[in-house]
Amino acid sequence: MTSLKLFLFFAAFRIANVFLIQSQFDPDEYWQNLEPSYCYIFGDDPIFDERSSCPGLTWEWKRRRQSQHEVRVAASDNNEEHWSRPFTDPFIFGLEGPVRSFASIIPTLIFYSVIKKFRWDSSWMVSRGPLVINAIFVAAVTDWTVWYTSKWMKPTIKGYSKENKNDEQKNSLIFWCVFCQLSSWFNAYTLIRTYSNSLETVLLSLSFALVSPAFLSSKETVNPATVSTMRAWFAFFLGGICASIRFTCLTAYIPMGIILARQTKTAFNYLFLVCAFGGFLGFLSTVILDRAIFGVWAIPVLGNLHFNVIQGNGSLYGTHPFYWYFIAGVPALTGILFPVFIYDLLFGARNSATRNLWTVIACYIIAHSWSEHKEFRFLLPILPMICLLCGTSIQNLLSGTGPSRRKQIALACSVPNLVAILYLGLIHQRAPIEVNRAILKAVAAAGNPPPDTVQVHYLMGCHSTPLLSHLHDPPTKFVPWYLDCSPECRKNPNIDCESDAFSKDPDYFIKQTYFDCDDGNENEVGTCSSAENNSVELRSIPDYLVCSDDDLQKMKLSIASLGMKEIGRFVNGITSIRFSNSIIPEDDRSFGSSILLSYDEIILLQRL
Repeated sequence: MTSLKLFLFFAAFRIANVFLIQSQFDPDEYWQNLEPSYCYIFGDDPIFDERSSCPGLTWEWKRRRQSQHEVRVAASDNNEEHWSRPFTDPFIFGLEGPVRSFASIIPTLIFYSVIKKFRWDSSWMVSRGPLVINAIFVAAVTDWTVWYTSKWMKPTIKGYSKENKNDEQKNSLIFWCVFCQLSSWFNAYTLIRTYSNSLETVLLSLSFALVSPAFLSSKETVNPATVSTMRAWFAFFLGGICASIRFTCLTAYIPMGIILARQTKTAFNYLFLVCAFGGFLGFLSTVILDRAIFGVWAIPVLGNLHFNVIQGNGSLYGTHPFYWYFIAGVPALTGILFPVFIYDLLFGARNSATRNLWTVIACYIIAHSWSEHKEFRFLLPILPMICLLCGTSIQNLLSGTGPSRRKQIALACSVPNLVAILYLGLIHQRAPIEVNRAILKAVAAAGNPPPDTVQVHYLMGCHSTPLLSHLHDPPTKFVPWYLDCSPECRKNPNIDCESDAFSKDPDYFIKQTYFDCDDGNENEVGTCSSAENNSVELRSIPDYLVCSDDDLQKMKLSIASLGMKEIGRFVNGITSIRFSNSIIPEDDRSFGSSILLSYDEIILLQRL
């Protein structure tokens, strides 16, 4: 099969993958991509600083040093900036500036620009279209790089020699590498999503594919034609772009560059003129892009480094011990392939290709383990390399077996992964997506003409649902509000974030937010004067309110006093499975007489 036909197959496969993902994995897939892109393309004021009124724009984009803001405002009349210290000011302001680069959302920005220009911006295109774009230009490209890279892998089975050119063994190796990539549950669940990690994955995979002829060859067998300087230069140019999106990807590019440099006669020149200089130009291109859109010389990679490493604020969003990736991250990432991965580590045959792959993988995992804040998706960029190693070991283990045994192994690997993706993609955490769809349907059912403005309040945990990117229905303008959980309140022990205050006492939070109940002035029915009739500082009662079932039970009376009526319940996930023959509680669902499922729900309420 030709390279183009294979890519079209991978693209079709990943587009089908999109329709198996109807759930939310992590809020960052929306709040670090779709929401800022929506604010820039569809927002009323495409300004990315503290003056922005777009509710989907988080602190990551608006973070500024005060003096930087003053410089910008002072120079606004002349449409230029003034630096008192032109060599140090950009660096200092970059450290305390935004932590996200526009390079991480450029595919979504382009897509939104096109659909807006041609008026194709339906609610489905805005909310789901970016996943299709990612399926083609991120996931399918990554799949293709695994196929291309596997062509340079040398089978580790006994009796194989390059001179014999055993095409059957070579094709078998390619098949199993691609199979591991396509059947991976984590790839199917994560790679098509609009994460910066997904973009990091495709950039690293492309770079790896470009240098694979040299990277997967031994020093003794490499020849000048294999070490293409132009290919390597472009690979590290992509690395510079990758570093501007997530600087942690340097933990893969640095060992890759050192390994390649050792295969040349002028290692020092190669490191600096090819690796470092190519990477610098790639990084510089993103700095220019951010300057054009932010309006200031923002260097988000410095802001990210300052916030997460120097200030240590990454721990505000959860911490794990150093060894977490080894006991939880890698096993979850590899899934059914984990035993094969461990086999390759302990007993796998070694050649230059597998040694180099293990070097990069080990550097990446160990370096990421030093960070207190860890997530499964942070390891996504090395999953294609893991698939190459696992494909090599599977071919080695199945050497000499018949076609029926190989089919059985393929089926045994595929079925568990398919079950996992069907549950995680179609059931688990589906409610955050469904509740916004229900709001759109409710607004559409309200009749013509459609309302000009609709207020939606999300009384839930931090960024629990997507926002404007999933509430797009012109000409209606949605005005959402969600509970604050920004770092300013998280790192201050004397301040309760709105999300924390709500979780501590949902009923009191409702009374504080919508009624004047601070001074104990509750009336006979346990409520106070409505915000609409009393204090303009309080929030007005919304058209729609979203909350969890557990919180609703704690604030039923207050919700009733708001004049809200429940119009939808959406299962968000199974919290426990029990086996019992006793009487079934009302909040459990029964499957037969002995299996009880407990689940949590997201509730949608509408103002009467």
